[in-house]
Amino acid sequence: MIKTACLGYHEVTDNVFESGFQRPLAMRYKHTTAAFRDHLDTIAANGRRPELVTNIDFSRPSTHLLLTFDDGGKSALYVNEELCKRGWRAHFLITTELIGQRTFLDKQGIRLLRQCGHIVGSHSHTHPDIFSDQTLQSMIWQWRTSCDILSQLLGEPCTVASVPGGDISQMVLSSALASDIRYLFTSEPWLNPRRVGDCWVLGRAAVKANTSTARVRAYCAGKNRHSDQAARVTSTLPDTTRPRSPHCSILSFSASFCVRDVR
Repeated sequence: MIKTACLGYHEVTDNVFESGFQRPLAMRYKHTTAAFRDHLDTIAANGRRPELVTNIDFSRPSTHLLLTFDDGGKSALYVNEELCKRGWRAHFLITTELIGQRTFLDKQGIRLLRQCGHIVGSHSHTHPDIFSDQTLQSMIWQWRTSCDILSQLLGEPCTVASVPGGDISQMVLSSALASDIRYLFTSEPWLNPRRVGDCWVLGRAAVKANTSTARVRAYCAGKNRHSDQAARVTSTLPDTTRPRSPHCSILSFSASFCVRDVR
């Protein structure tokens, strides 16, 4: 069986007012540079090098580690520097309506991330707080608008995305398929990816500012005490309609990991 241990980050900054969303709830996802380096050291000690989702052979039983960074805040440039020092690559998911705003990446910064070998994908166009509450038409508009902007900017198709808010439903999955998204990250801490049509749906542990290195170490090692429970919850649905978590309290991977990313 294939496992994908995905860690979902947002901002890394010593001044929370300089990068990313400024709403109060967003602050809990902002790591200091020192804390982030500690996390990177913990990940390195695990012995598994972070990979890109597009390089994974999902037909082979194996375990993989992936890093993602949502929103597209300016601190992505610092993150890029730290990752490049280690020769690591990650996934940066961009809220495209915010490109060029004061605390978010501009077009040049996004191109730099791609030039450095990272995957640049969509985090929707406007970042609805609860994406799964949108209509199907609205979801498709969000994905297609965002992916079109990134495709024009980078000169390549946009096939990777993450769901704002993290929660999924059958309509969220349908909207991703209709938008030619082939890899979709959620904020539900599954270790086993699910295939929905032509799209691989991957769970993530959303890492908060108070997430300990011990929690990071455990997840990198493929230890998630809620993964089996999540699988049981979703196993009754066919692969083409996989799943929405019934509630955050069922899948929460401790208070220091956030399943639902509502900011």
